[in-house]
Amino acid sequence: MKCLKCGWSNLDTAAYCKNCHAYLAEPPGMESLNTFKALILSLLFTGIFYLVFPMPVIRSEYWQQLFSGRISETIFALILWSLFLIFFKWRQFRQQYRAYVAFRNQVLHDSLTKGIFVKDVDERIAEISQFMQEQKVKKFQDSIIFRRVRRTLRHLKAIPKKEEITSILNYQAEIDHNRMQSGYALLNVFIWAIPIIGFIGTVFGIGQSIGEFSDFIRNTNGTDINTQMRSALGGVTSGLSIAFSTTFIALVGVVPIMMLASSLRKLEDDLLLSVEEYCLEDLLPNLHLRPGDEALDDAVSEHLEQMAEFSENWRKQVSPVLESVEQHSKGLVAQVGGLQPLIQKFSESLLEVKAEMSDSKKAESDKENSASSEAKITLDKEEPTANRQQSNQ
Repeated sequence: MKCLKCGWSNLDTAAYCKNCHAYLAEPPGMESLNTFKALILSLLFTGIFYLVFPMPVIRSEYWQQLFSGRISETIFALILWSLFLIFFKWRQFRQQYRAYVAFRNQVLHDSLTKGIFVKDVDERIAEISQFMQEQKVKKFQDSIIFRRVRRTLRHLKAIPKKEEITSILNYQAEIDHNRMQSGYALLNVFIWAIPIIGFIGTVFGIGQSIGEFSDFIRNTNGTDINTQMRSALGGVTSGLSIAFSTTFIALVGVVPIMMLASSLRKLEDDLLLSVEEYCLEDLLPNLHLRPGDEALDDAVSEHLEQMAEFSENWRKQVSPVLESVEQHSKGLVAQVGGLQPLIQKFSESLLEVKAEMSDSKKAESDKENSASSEAKITLDKEEPTANRQQSNQ
């Protein structure tokens, strides 16, 4: 591909010029070039049809009358011109679709999902270009999806704001849609002009027939009127043949042009919608629009690495202590296991002593209770005797 800045010839798969490092793109006159190619091919095939094959070998008078005449030749050439235009547009659509399929590859999708930062914009564009070269996509530099992704990333580097990026995507979508619609301007003219030329041929043929008949009326005389009538009718029917043949060719030829053009436009509309969905679903969510996020992510990653290193060093230092503690704990468990019978016996003896002490305390309390009860009985007996002695005195 030729560089528009320095004129250096590069490979078709290159994204940047090897000489001046400028971005490569197709020249703006490619649509006009395709139109000129279609015109040359239509004239060539029209000449072959009328001069070489099959018109010189046709024996049917009907087909010869149908395609004869300058107006029929013009209509036939315009029909071929339109069909070749549709063919070149279909080739462009295939290139655009291959580029879109390459962007939908799982490898590129996984790469973009890792995040696109402002500082990595140029590297990401180079990465995408390298991937498209590996996929052998021809002229991907001028594809709709590559151009939109590249411009979005460039604006991300210049103006890292979500509102601006969304506006750029909307503007680019509108530009691509208008460019697609303008590409069908000449086809729309042909779809309108071919039937009009057919009707012009009809008017011309009818006018020629009326002129032949008027010449017959004006030049007729009384002698040999039958011969003159036949000659006049031959001119009239020839004009009518031209009239209806041109309209027939025009109407029959414009039908496949309309069908193919409508089908191709529908495919291009679907492709534009798919590209917009890709930008909204896979590109825009993976853009890191704030430059501070990169520094924050780097700082967080650095701190995480420092924490991981510190924890590893701490683990290495503490692991011997933990091993010694584990060994001592095992010895302590063994000692506790040996002391357990002694402790059990000691607890049993304590329980026995406690039981004996409780029994002795109970016995002493019983003795005290019995002594107090006896003293109370004695007092009760002595009290009436004292009362009697006081009464006697």
